Amino acid sequence: MAVKDGVIIVGAGAIGCSIAYHLARRSITSQVIDREGIASRASGKAWAIWRYPPTTLLVADLDLTLSVPSLLADMKLQSEITQRQEYAQRMVDLHWIGYYRLPEAVRELEERGGINVGYRELPLVKIALSEEIEEEYKKDLSAIRSAGHYEGDWLKPDELRAIFPNISPQIKGGVCFPGFKVEPYKYTLCLAQAAEKMGCTIRSGEVVGFGSQGSKVTSVVLSSGTEIEATTVVLAMGPWIGQATSWLGRELPAQLLREQCIRVELSRPFPSYSIWTTEGAIIPESGNQVLLHGFEGWPDLVTNFDSSLTEESKLSAIEMATRLFPEIENGSIVEHRGDLECWAPGLRMRPVLGRHPQWDNVYLASRFGSRGIMLSLSAGELMAEFIARGGQAPYRVEKLLETLSPTELKENKD
Repeated sequence: MAVKDGVIIVGAGAIGCSIAYHLARRSITSQVIDREGIASRASGKAWAIWRYPPTTLLVADLDLTLSVPSLLADMKLQSEITQRQEYAQRMVDLHWIGYYRLPEAVRELEERGGINVGYRELPLVKIALSEEIEEEYKKDLSAIRSAGHYEGDWLKPDELRAIFPNISPQIKGGVCFPGFKVEPYKYTLCLAQAAEKMGCTIRSGEVVGFGSQGSKVTSVVLSSGTEIEATTVVLAMGPWIGQATSWLGRELPAQLLREQCIRVELSRPFPSYSIWTTEGAIIPESGNQVLLHGFEGWPDLVTNFDSSLTEESKLSAIEMATRLFPEIENGSIVEHRGDLECWAPGLRMRPVLGRHPQWDNVYLASRFGSRGIMLSLSAGELMAEFIARGGQAPYRVEKLLETLSPTELKENKD
């Protein structure tokens, strides 16, 4: 049985649905295939926040503090640091693309998709609980400003208490940056519905292989036996990207991290700021609810696609939150949720977005770690333009797309 179509996108998470939406905006129809449904995995359970792009330097897999004079005498190390700094800037550029577009993009998306995605401003506050962390955060803020980015303020303890009256007296201060939030499932569903209204087809099915001729993939094979003809294939499969690329001859290296959090109902609304410490995060949601995530025990690596929840994660989140805000202990747990994230080996922030080096019409969009929602607009826009141009990168983002290309697949050739 064969079903004819053009662009096939495998994966109905935020990245896959964003690519479908941005293709539709260019009048390119596509078909999205997913084994479980729209946003049924990590995209529907994410924190769904957009961070101020320069702050991504502070958490990326880039130690930019290696500027010790004695070490810089080693030219090889100096070259490595330069490469890391260049990569860091490319990642900031990738974040900026979606961040700048976000307010206007949400308005357009809601009009086309017909769903309120819960968009709102949500500043991020990184709170220091020790003098050492206080000093570190102040250096971070200084470094961001030295790079020419002037958003962000240092908040003294009394300023924090004015925002959070019941916060722990242990606080030493904190740094506040702009941020935004959406509801993850509604946002992803809205992308899908908007794409559908412009000609995209979304179907359920488990992809188990590909048909090919020469250097092109000609079809996507489902477990049901259905073979869908394709002119272009986009793999946006998150944790399953390694499995799918192995069917094409070279596996993309990936590492899976199991992220978990709990949703808690409080007796009153939490201030509209997301809270981050070295121990965890508190993300306010609608009404009186907050998401709690403890960093104790992180990283929770898995090798067998096991996304089962653990009691340790729940306890870690509660302990983290109640140390900072004791009143949270009186809240009620509404939900314990979590799923798998896909990272580069070593839990590096190394997403891939580009054409498969061995196949003329196969594109990869994966390894976005914990930032799938945050980078979905950027990834969707760039991939749609890349495909529309037949795999030719626009000059304005040529260097960025070179950085994101799946070079590991080239390096793994026999």
